[in-house]
Amino acid sequence: NHPHADIRAGQGFLNQVYEAVTASPNWPTTALVVNYDEWGGFFDHVKPRLAPDARPDLGTGLRGFRVPCLLISPRARRRAIGREVYDHTSVLKMIEWRWHLDPLTPRDAAARNLAEVLDFVHPPNLEAPRWPVASAVGLPCSPAGGDFEDWHGLADLADGLGFELPLPVPLG
Repeated sequence: NHPHADIRAGQGFLNQVYEAVTASPNWPTTALVVNYDEWGGFFDHVKPRLAPDARPDLGTGLRGFRVPCLLISPRARRRAIGREVYDHTSVLKMIEWRWHLDPLTPRDAAARNLAEVLDFVHPPNLEAPRWPVASAVGLPCSPAGGDFEDWHGLADLADGLGFELPLPVPLG
């Protein structure tokens, strides 16, 4: 579980990044990728697929649940959805393609290039809409309540197994 916090703080930060990037003199040649690391915790009717894996003996080739990704660029097709199978290594594939780099692993070698969804036929659309994003106002997660006690147990276990913990460990 994630800490019990206001997700508006993350959305506000993302909006600050968006506004800085789109106001930059580099905006005409920029691709901003917002890759979420979670699928939201709801049911997904699409079964995760296998991907090429550097260590198939470990059984880590399963892609996992689908996650949202935003590709923001003057070359991005407006109101378009990429309907092919992309994964986090598709970003790496785009970088490798752009800079003529060799793939790092079998997975990114086989990944679809995220640049496929960009429009290189028409002139770039430099228009970047702005939205009002409310600031998050609230208190940070309380170290005294909720599931925070789990962290004490994890710290004790790590200490008991001989892991070096950064000092001080602010566990409340």
